[in-house]
This record gives sequence, C-alpha cells and structure tokens, in this order.
Amino acid sequence: MVSVQPVAVVIIGPPGSGKGTQSARLGAFLGIPRISTGDILRQVAASNDPLSESVKAIMATGGLVSDEILIGLVTSRLSERDCLNGFILDGFPRNISQAAFLENLLSDKNYKLIVIEINVPEDVILKRIAGRFSCKNCGAIYNKYFVKPRKEGVCDYCGSTEFVYRLDDNEKTIKERLKEYLLQTAPVLDYFKAKSLLVTINGNNPLDIVYNDLISQLQSV
Repeated sequence: MVSVQPVAVVIIGPPGSGKGTQSARLGAFLGIPRISTGDILRQVAASNDPLSESVKAIMATGGLVSDEILIGLVTSRLSERDCLNGFILDGFPRNISQAAFLENLLSDKNYKLIVIEINVPEDVILKRIAGRFSCKNCGAIYNKYFVKPRKEGVCDYCGSTEFVYRLDDNEKTIKERLKEYLLQTAPVLDYFKAKSLLVTINGNNPLDIVYNDLISQLQSV
C-alpha cells in the first residue's frame, strides 16, 4: 500500500478576504477539517476557561492574543484525530515566530505544507465586513450583500435557522485588525515565499472563481 502524505493547507489573507468561506468549501472538497483560530478563540472567550476574560478583552479591541496562547491552542487542536489525514488552517500563523513554529511542527509530523494568500483590496474588505454573519450551528459564513443563503433564513449546509453576527465586525475594529495584519502577518508571506511555499490568488474575483483557483493551485503542487 502506498502511503499518502497528509496535506496542511494554510490560508492567509486580511480579515474579510473570504478565508473562512473558501476554506470551508475546500475542507469539504478534500474531506479534511477547516480549523479557524478565530473560532477557537471565540469558543474560549465564551467558556469558563481561565483565559476567557483576557481573550474576550483583546478581541473586543481588535488586538491579537499572544503567541504563547495561540500556539498552545493550535497545537492542541492539531493533535486531534480528525487532523491525521490533513487539515486547513484559517488565521494561523499570524507572524514570523508562529510561521517558524508551524513549519517545524508540520515537518516533524510529516505533513506537506501549502500556503495560499487570498489578496483583496482594503476598500473591498471594509464593504464585506459590514454584512458578514454565520450559521450558529455549523459556522458557515454568509454576507447579506454578497452571499445570502439560497433559502432565506436557512443555512445551505446544515439547515439551521439560527445565525449570528460578530460583535467585532465594525469599521473601527476592522481597521485596527487590518493595521495589525499589515504590521505582523504580511511579513509571513515573504517568509513562505522565500521557501517557495507561497501561491497568491485574486480574492476580489467572484466566489466560484476564487474557489476554482484554489483547487487549481492545490492540484498543481
């Protein structure tokens, strides 16, 4: 029997670039979990975890949690059984330190690493953020301006009728998050590009075109 190397796909892009929507579709296509650090942090913030209050306060101001906290949470999640055949990371790594840690971790576990940047102009991002909401049950992401459920009030993926808006999806907070992205995460692109691990796609195209570009890039590596 031929052993197939599991794949680790890292999706990088600014808030509102469509990372969540595309990584969810990609995960379903590949049959591997989509792991969103944003989802993990929101779960911690809403729990009785000792980190809850500090994480909640940081997220409310658009800041980023420490490397130590995020690396610990991500490492724990990647150790779960559903990640054995691969996974998609959305929201990690956010800086050079996290990128180096992830690269070493995946190398030790013999995963094939693929890094994809979804590039979207800032003015488009600000428009997208205002209308974003998600399914409370499965986490599927929609936008009241661009990507509505096919049947109003019903999730396309799980049929749930409960949806939620993120408290941090406002213009002031998103501008802070974009500033942090430019300062910390953008250099990660150069880090992976230097190692010939990075591919960039135009996230300002229609959703289906962006998705097809993702599939094409994965099939070409």
